[in-house]
Amino acid sequence: MLNIQFIKDNKDAIKQNILNRRFDPKKADIDRLLELDKQRVDMQTKVDNARAERNKFSHELQKNHDSKLIEQARGLKTQIGQLEDDLNKIQTEWKSIMDWIPNLKLDEVPIGRNETENVEIKAWSPKLGYVSEVGKADQKMDLFGSMSDGDFKPIPHWELGKKLDILDLEVGAKVSGSRFYYLKGAGALMMYGIFDILTKKLLSEGFTPMEVPILVKGPALYGSSQFPADEDQIYKIETKYVEDDNQLYLVGSSEPPLFAYFSDRIIPEKNLPVKVFANTPCFRSEAGSWGKDIRGMKRVHQFKKLEMDMVIKPDLDEARKMHEYLLGINEWLLQTLKIPYHVINMCTGDLGYAAAAKKYDIEVWLASEGKWMETMSDSITTDFQTRRFNIKSQGDDGQKTFAYTLNDTGATDRLLIAIMEHYQQLDGSLKVPEVLKEYVGAEVINQG
Repeated sequence: MLNIQFIKDNKDAIKQNILNRRFDPKKADIDRLLELDKQRVDMQTKVDNARAERNKFSHELQKNHDSKLIEQARGLKTQIGQLEDDLNKIQTEWKSIMDWIPNLKLDEVPIGRNETENVEIKAWSPKLGYVSEVGKADQKMDLFGSMSDGDFKPIPHWELGKKLDILDLEVGAKVSGSRFYYLKGAGALMMYGIFDILTKKLLSEGFTPMEVPILVKGPALYGSSQFPADEDQIYKIETKYVEDDNQLYLVGSSEPPLFAYFSDRIIPEKNLPVKVFANTPCFRSEAGSWGKDIRGMKRVHQFKKLEMDMVIKPDLDEARKMHEYLLGINEWLLQTLKIPYHVINMCTGDLGYAAAAKKYDIEVWLASEGKWMETMSDSITTDFQTRRFNIKSQGDDGQKTFAYTLNDTGATDRLLIAIMEHYQQLDGSLKVPEVLKEYVGAEVINQG
């Protein structure tokens, strides 16, 4: 969340940011927030004064048990209770507004309404390397064609996956319902390989691997900013068989448990950055996406994801540097797999979750559909999450400040879609990317 004093000092900019980011100004009502904040400060003063008066009475009553003093003390206790109730009501409404205010965008984030106004900043093709001219995806068909030896129109991944018997959507739907799937044989082996390659890369970069809970309490999702804005994407678990009746939720990313691990901690600045990653199953309701990408494994309820996260010192220059560093790892993986991609600087209307101050999406080219598909994202979240999690850094001078965080989607099952789209052959077979051959044990996957 944002600092209330910062909001007071930058009221107009915060209001405009709410509109630019397409958040609801009725829920993120800045005028009402500032009115409540004044009430909150005034009421807290009254409570503090009444408590101080009560303490005086307590000292007096220790010396003198006068009935009038006792009656006055009782009256003061009732008054304090009412004041505290009033304060709690003000604080509850105050917090509900604060929770809906998104992070302030960084200067270099373009202002735009939706994905059509995102800005492409680079593009790469296995055939040409970095492309000097960047522009609209539908103008890049020739540059981002497949690795096939022939010139043909690729078929969608759900058709190819079925023909090669490496993707089974029908049984997934039978067992679990729509938007579930099975990966089989070489399909599963390629995914194992992708995650293994990235894991080895991250270990060489000094990241700490983590095995994390994928069932978490609400504060972990609130801290990472999935709550309240994206609560409709989260699966809630029935509490009947949960110890202590805890309300638990299935994570849509390992980001909440990774950052929650550091909650209420003070990290010496000399120990920063902290670099961690986790590879977990992830779950999303995909509420609001009914009828969109209903075929295949692009938009599903369960998927695997390797998330890489960082806690860094509170410095924007450092944040921008680490943002590019994480992007470099994403690009390294895609170039290793020889998959064409581009990187877009997300505009305000498409930044997504509340914590993001800047976000890159890395999208791969789908030749069968003539469009791009997001496979990775890379975000600067400044101190938005650390304020909620209470994660602070401490400098050599002893000064404690809320740290900064960054998060990055390193790999998901969507990379297999890119491989199936990009490496399929005219004869219906699928070339195996060079770096995955040792995992699959074959150079080509043929129809059964």
